[in-house]
Amino acid sequence: MYISKININNFRNFSNSTFEFTEGTNVIIGHNNAGKTNLIKAIQLVLDSRKSKSKLTVDDFCKQYSDFSTPPEITISITLSEQTDEPADDKVVVYDWITGFNPKYEAQLTFSFFLPQGDDYDDYCNQIEHFKIGGNYESEKVWRFIKKYFFSKYVARVYGGDIDKKESADYEMLQKFDFQFLDAIRDAEKQMFFGNNTILKEVLNYFLDFDITDGKKLKDLPTQIKDKLRDKENNFEDDSNKLFNQLKTRISKNEILKYAKETGASKGGIPDLDAHLNEDDLLFALRLIIEIDGMKIPISNNGLGYNNLLYTALVLAKMQIESQSSYYGENAKVFPILAIEEPEAHLHPSMQFKFLKFLSQNINSKGKVRQLFVTTHSTHITSAAELDDVICLYKGINGNTKVGYPGKAFGKDEDSKNYVKRFLNATKSNMLFADKVILVEGLAEQLLLPCLAAYECYDAKNKITNEDELINQHVCTVSVDSRTFSHFLRLFSYDETNKNAIEKLVVCITDADPESKGNDGKWRGCFPFELKDSDKFNALASHVKSLKNDFEKPYRNISIFHPEEKKGKTLEHEFIRYNPGSELVITKSFPSQNSPHTIEHFKALQKVFNDNNEDFLGIISAYEKTLTTDKQKEKFEKLKTSINVCTFSNKDKSIAVLSAIYYNIVKSLKGEHALYLEECLRKDLDESVPEFIIPTYVKDALKKILG
Repeated sequence: MYISKININNFRNFSNSTFEFTEGTNVIIGHNNAGKTNLIKAIQLVLDSRKSKSKLTVDDFCKQYSDFSTPPEITISITLSEQTDEPADDKVVVYDWITGFNPKYEAQLTFSFFLPQGDDYDDYCNQIEHFKIGGNYESEKVWRFIKKYFFSKYVARVYGGDIDKKESADYEMLQKFDFQFLDAIRDAEKQMFFGNNTILKEVLNYFLDFDITDGKKLKDLPTQIKDKLRDKENNFEDDSNKLFNQLKTRISKNEILKYAKETGASKGGIPDLDAHLNEDDLLFALRLIIEIDGMKIPISNNGLGYNNLLYTALVLAKMQIESQSSYYGENAKVFPILAIEEPEAHLHPSMQFKFLKFLSQNINSKGKVRQLFVTTHSTHITSAAELDDVICLYKGINGNTKVGYPGKAFGKDEDSKNYVKRFLNATKSNMLFADKVILVEGLAEQLLLPCLAAYECYDAKNKITNEDELINQHVCTVSVDSRTFSHFLRLFSYDETNKNAIEKLVVCITDADPESKGNDGKWRGCFPFELKDSDKFNALASHVKSLKNDFEKPYRNISIFHPEEKKGKTLEHEFIRYNPGSELVITKSFPSQNSPHTIEHFKALQKVFNDNNEDFLGIISAYEKTLTTDKQKEKFEKLKTSINVCTFSNKDKSIAVLSAIYYNIVKSLKGEHALYLEECLRKDLDESVPEFIIPTYVKDALKKILG
């Protein structure tokens, strides 16, 4: 069996929420206060019989609760579903809780925390109306009223099967679940120091003579093995008695006993010293140490990260022990569940990755953990998880806590799912944690966007720029290839037919990438001034059109922004189109010599523009003089012809020529150019009146994401 679903009603931040789980590993991610820990606590309330229900407080009720006409209740229902080839004991445990077959069995356990029917219940209903004003209850006063007069009378019950029948679950069967929760504030050192700690002593005791018994019951061992065990026990007893007698002779017993005689205590019997040591007694003396290069150091001097790993290993060993009928008989656990909160604590990234892989492989190993729940803020752990195992808690557009299942968001689109599974690394998985997402199509855009945002003021009064607000609103910028936007957007394609997707505000900033169709039938990139009115030209690349049709139109949370059609091309092209005469766009990435594209040559072209912004022929002439090879001249001749015949104004033609030349200079070194450009723009921002002009589509994208 496995926990396939949980419904949480009126518990902490969940007013009425349902979560679905996978059979093995479940990685629960989300921002702070999304409810990750509350979800684990809810499972624990149902399954962990050691967890005292009396520790619940009035603050454990969901504060969104508003209908106080009857006493508020907490209800948590867990669905247990049948697994293929599951152990026979599973069905025995849940048999009385089965609610149906579909086609495999489903069983249900429900934790309920409520005020029982009776005088107290009636008293509550009579008094509660005094807290109603204008048809609404005064929530804060009601909660104080409940805490003072009624909370102590609440009771907790766990029901099995159909909740309407209110049949209490058998306590003995509930004991078959072993729910181990390692919370974020675990003290690994304290748990592992010495053998008198329960968990360490139990593990040591279980593995005593394990090389001989292999964990089998004593009655199932061959006679020769039993004899060998008996000899070991007898030899230990003889040796321990010799040690005790040797110690006893070193103690001046008479000096101690004379005080007993003088006080009269000996009249009740003569005191003496005696002892009998067995293996169990000596286990108390054992302690964990760390041996490095022949040196032994105490566990307290070990790193916190490694101590957490050691502690987890002990817990896993303990869970293995408690599920062994050879050791515990009828008290053995049937369904071990491990929940770990923030396993990334004190672990470096590669260790985080390895740790989750180890835990996942441990699932369903013989006698070990059957189901694993992990809550995390770590993008490294998330990237190590299978996409189907990830459960994403997030704040929806309306502000309510929602749940998304990235692995189910793709529907039948296996190509997109496989692509995202392959490329959702530690960097890209940050989009699952952020409140809002900006997708850009290259590292240059990702590097430059925060700087470009700094040019716009979000809150002039408090001097907050858009760059500041990107941080304040937890917006992440992720670089993906332009032609793979669609794969990642499937994660966020939320509507009534796909509630598995994640309803976050997503903005895509992409290039227009105009294209023309060659004689060979292939589409190739071109400049806006080369476009003509025919079916052989697209002012907007086909993949950008598809993004707008497939994602922007149907989904209210997804928006696509690109340069102006018929005038724009890429971000770099737009920089010069909006700043044709500015030297800010020139960086150290330009060739230094033996090229028509040196800084000096481009500055000369800008000078022609600044002297007369309609003199596109002058710009063309100045550029032609720098060309030295026939190939360069032939290539530019084609562009010159297109410029001459296009319908742009003379000024726009001048800008188009500069933009085309600039684009050809930087297109092969976008990353390096972006790095230097960001440095130049940061200096410009320090000026009292910054000179640089941000492309309109970038401004619009930032306005959309920030609101």
